[in-house]
Order: sequence, then structure tokens, then C-alpha cells
Amino acid sequence: MAEKETYESLPAGRSLEELIEVERTNLMQVQGMARVLYDVLLYSDDDDGTMHADVAKVIARLIAESVDALEKIVRRFKAGEFNPPPSKAPSDGDSGGAA
Repeated sequence: MAEKETYESLPAGRSLEELIEVERTNLMQVQGMARVLYDVLLYSDDDDGTMHADVAKVIARLIAESVDALEKIVRRFKAGEFNPPPSKAPSDGDSGGAA
């Protein structure tokens, strides 16, 4: 099994888009597992199986919403809707005061 990257070990050359895409892929894999778990639990002989299946279904839905939100962030980033962080913004020697 491949070693999972941590935020501390991410290569400096990775773009925000690449980092978000990696996380989207991970979330989609977990969503797939939750959907399979839902099906297994729904048809299990356990008395609480249906309730647990509903929990798995909610998990899958929340993950899908996160994946969609990340996709929207990438689109907005590509469109240039995000400004640089305040610490990276160009400094303005004159803060607008009249001379």
C-alpha cells in the first residue's frame, strides 16, 4: 500500500489545483466505500442494519457534498476569484492618506 502524503511532506512544486484534486480523489474513494457499506448493511440480518445503513448513506452524501465544494473552489481559483493571502498581498506604502 502506498504511503499517504501528509501536508508536511507535500512537494513544494504541487499546485493548489493538484492538491485539491488529490483530496477529491480520496474523498470519492471513501464515498464509494460508504455506498457499498450502505448496501451491505441495508440487506443484513442484523436488527440495527437498516439504521446503520442510513448512517452510511448520510456519510456518502456528506462526502459527495465536500467533493462538489472542492470542485467549485478549483473553478473559482482558475477564474481568478481568490486574492493572495494578506501576508502575500502587495504592500502599499501609502495607505490612502492625503499628503
